[in-house]
Amino acid sequence: MRTHYRTRGFSTRPQRNLRSHRVLRPMAGQCFEIDIRFEANRWIIHIPEINEVAEANSRAEVELAARESIATRTGIPLGYISVWVRD
Repeated sequence: MRTHYRTRGFSTRPQRNLRSHRVLRPMAGQCFEIDIRFEANRWIIHIPEINEVAEANSRAEVELAARESIATRTGIPLGYISVWVRD
């Protein structure tokens, strides 16, 4: 039988939670290597690590299209994904 009850007093020390919650966050810097080639007025992006193919209309859109495809397929947040382009 428990006879001691914990009461909240006026203390100058900060109160601590009895349970500590640990949040697992994605690791920064998840880098994927991609292969690109220009074909029929568009860029074809191949991501070998996840066996995915994406398309982009211009060379400037290649990185973003690859990152969006990886984020959709893996669930990794877009900001944590980087790509290395092999031309």
